Amino acid sequence: MVDTGFSGFLLLPILDAFPIGLILRGTIPITLADGSNQTKLTCLGKIHFDGIEEVGLIIIEWQSTDILVGMDFLRKFKRKLIVDAPKGIIKLIKSNPAPPPPSLTPAAAPANSPAPSASPPTAATPTPTTPTKP
Repeated sequence: MVDTGFSGFLLLPILDAFPIGLILRGTIPITLADGSNQTKLTCLGKIHFDGIEEVGLIIIEWQSTDILVGMDFLRKFKRKLIVDAPKGIIKLIKSNPAPPPPSLTPAAAPANSPAPSASPPTAATPTPTTPTKP
């Protein structure tokens, strides 16, 4: 199930995680949609999807039986979720790369136009680093 409120890569129930050989990496504090905080077990894992392989942090859930795919999964696999509720259509499609930003050099602006202004930086969502095996 795709959960757009879940910023992580993948959430697996504990009963699904260990039979496939995932090894515990540690814990991570998370904030749930209701604002409560919990600490969850984590593993690093590889997912093969549509001919692509990506590594991500997998959260292990001991209270749920649902497997959740989060926003980090969609980013890493360059996918977007299209929802057309009136037609009852949900699609997971390949995302086109973002176009490069327009040039903000003074030479690109006409002589009689004001100088372009830069927009404030936006906050980035931190992603966990993937350790390498020696």
